[in-house]
Amino acid sequence: MRIIYLPKKIYKLYDYARSHNVWHEYREKYGKVVDDYTYYRKEYGVSYSDLQKQFGISRATYYRRKKVLKALDSGVFVEPFSKPHSASLRKWGEAEISLVKKIRDKNPTYGKNKIYHILKREHDFTMSESTVGRILKYLMDRRLIEKSISAQRKKKRRKFDKYAQKFTFKKYEDMVLGERVQIDHMTVTKNGRTYKHFQAWERKSKVLIAQIYSRARSKDAAKFLKELVKKAPYKILSIQVDGGSEFMKEFEEACEDLGIELFVLPPASPKYNGGVERANRILREEFYENPKLLADSTENMRYELQKMLKKYNEYRPHSALNGLTPLMYIYKYHEANKQSQSI
Repeated sequence: MRIIYLPKKIYKLYDYARSHNVWHEYREKYGKVVDDYTYYRKEYGVSYSDLQKQFGISRATYYRRKKVLKALDSGVFVEPFSKPHSASLRKWGEAEISLVKKIRDKNPTYGKNKIYHILKREHDFTMSESTVGRILKYLMDRRLIEKSISAQRKKKRRKFDKYAQKFTFKKYEDMVLGERVQIDHMTVTKNGRTYKHFQAWERKSKVLIAQIYSRARSKDAAKFLKELVKKAPYKILSIQVDGGSEFMKEFEEACEDLGIELFVLPPASPKYNGGVERANRILREEFYENPKLLADSTENMRYELQKMLKKYNEYRPHSALNGLTPLMYIYKYHEANKQSQSI
């Protein structure tokens, strides 16, 4: 007979659910939350702190309930641990420490990922990337190496004393059209001229709206926002941006004047702006890197950009929309809403 051993605290939950015959109630109460927690963690890499805010359970509670559900689903005999866990032994010694330190001394900007690949390629080491990270921490704690320049650089955090709000994670399925529109800015050089490019990407429809400016100040971002409100084929409910200076001052004031909620991402978290980051890549590859693009002034470049965006929104099929164009999706979205309201 197969036996599963559980920590005593988890075993108590399991034993209660089994002995009181409330297994189905336990699954109904906690199963979906655990499944959703697992999905967003694996598929999107959402941090545990954001998941805790979204689902209202800590990381420890999530794993505890997950183990109970797994034990109940297995249908095998379960017993509590009779002795406490023993701490895992360190799997690296002086030889590994010396080798990692040697590589880091020669390459002070390298982190665990690059050092891991060098060890694997040149020294045939089988230690994991996480182990390399632990060795680096061991060396830094003893001041045998210094933090890299990028790690020493302090990340500026935006003050939220005005209209902008801290970013909070929200499920895509719970959003409506025009919610959490992603706005970003990039600098591009074409035909000997440098352009400041603002773009907005709507998550549900994939509609892309962009404009070119000569500078990227907060007043330029505010100007783009007002242009976006006029052009967007949907009502903008809220937007999200990174912590760049172009999205402060006048831009924040413009959001407040227009009654649009403004969410600001934490530092170094482009994964939450993945849609507009992908749009940046499309614009670079399909527009700015096109050898047939010969425009050499801001006005001419604006004209060519709007032609490209018209094709993107009205002609280019999107696999994420089952082959529809963004504007076709919006039309179907509104039609479906009308039908549901008439019922």
